[in-house]
Amino acid sequence: MVSVVVKKVILSVLAGLVLMLPEPVHAASKFIQVWRGGGYDMYVNTATVIKVNGVTSFWVKSVYSDQAKAAVRKELPAKVKKLPIEYGMDYFQYDSKKKKYNIKMSSVYSGSKEVFREGNKKWLPLKNGTLAATVYAKVVEYLEQKNSD
Repeated sequence: MVSVVVKKVILSVLAGLVLMLPEPVHAASKFIQVWRGGGYDMYVNTATVIKVNGVTSFWVKSVYSDQAKAAVRKELPAKVKKLPIEYGMDYFQYDSKKKKYNIKMSSVYSGSKEVFREGNKKWLPLKNGTLAATVYAKVVEYLEQKNSD
C-alpha cells in the first residue's frame, strides 16, 4: 500500500512537470484575447484553464510589439539579450476565495526555444482596474459562457 506522503510527493512532482511545459499541446486549443495595450497582446489558452479548490490556473501567451520586445530584452540576463525575442508565456493562478493572484512562472521565447524562465511564489492582492483583474475577468467570462453552453 502506498502511503499518503508518497502519493502527495508523486502528485507534487507531476504538478511540477506540468508547470514546466511552456504550452500544453491540445488538439482543441483555443486562444482568447484578454488584453491589448502597452505594446503587447495577451491570449489565454482555454485548453489549459483548470479550477481546483477555488484556484483558477491557466497559461497566457504574450505577443510583443518591437518596442515591447526591446523593453523585455532590457530585463533579461546578458547571455540572452542579443537573441530575437518572439513571445512570452506566463502561468497565472487566481485564488477567488482570498482575492489574490500569482504569476507562478514566466518564460521568454526566441523562436520556439525558451531562452529565459523565472518563477514566483508571492501571491498579490487582486485589485480592480489592474491588468491582473482584467485578465481574470475575461477568463471568468469565458468559463461562464462555456458552462452555459
